[in-house]
Amino acid sequence: MPFVSISLARGKSAEYLEAVSFAVHEALVQELGMNPEDRFQLIDQHEPGEMIFSRDFRGGPRSDDFIVFTITEGIDSGAEAKQRFYQTLVNLLQKDPGVRGEDVFVMIHLTPPANFSFASGVSAPEAVAGEARARAGAPSTFTRPELIDAVTELFAAGDRTRIVSMLPETFVLKIPETLPYGGSFQGPGEFDRFFQRIVENQDYWSFFRTELALGRVLDAGTHLVAPLRVTARPKSSETSITIENLWLFEIADGNFVRAQLYADTAAARNLGS
Repeated sequence: MPFVSISLARGKSAEYLEAVSFAVHEALVQELGMNPEDRFQLIDQHEPGEMIFSRDFRGGPRSDDFIVFTITEGIDSGAEAKQRFYQTLVNLLQKDPGVRGEDVFVMIHLTPPANFSFASGVSAPEAVAGEARARAGAPSTFTRPELIDAVTELFAAGDRTRIVSMLPETFVLKIPETLPYGGSFQGPGEFDRFFQRIVENQDYWSFFRTELALGRVLDAGTHLVAPLRVTARPKSSETSITIENLWLFEIADGNFVRAQLYADTAAARNLGS
């Protein structure tokens, strides 16, 4: 749920401003897993002398086309995802409207999701929960982009609300038995409780974060493939470790059928012991 403030010199055309707006939105969608419909931006245009900046400090040389992007985000996507975002933003801006990379300055601020209220005095977490309840009676089939977006939100944004609302009662999640939290879990309720134990209840980890290793979910026809990079810290240690694993979601008739985790079980088992 990023909110974007864009500051630049006054006098640019409407087409220029729209291209800048599109570039930052598209970069957020591609690299930080933002919902494409979550587009909230403010563009502030400044008179000469109202933007004070060094022409050469840690970059540059900066020109009068200098742009500042201030992004307030509710979820930390991790250093690598942010680096990809910075580069994708610069690439898109260079293509249209032709902003030089040297003139692009970005600041990202993190704040809890509860600090957002989109409308009607309702906090963002409450709004998401309401959407999930509304979708409970929705059709049981979904488009391929909807299925991909649900998995993307689960791992890139740490938000399982959408995928839980889509899962049928016959859905099965399989986790290797060699893991301390391994087993077979059926239905959306057990799927949700599994992630709650890992991420929220801290039964095994004092810190746990997932990141799409390739920056996106891969469409393999009958399956969706999510290569992950997991950064975790066991409760018994002060040292974090990074583990590579892969999630495979089988889909049929417009919905999820089952999911399987393929992981370095030896590393995870040692961490969780």
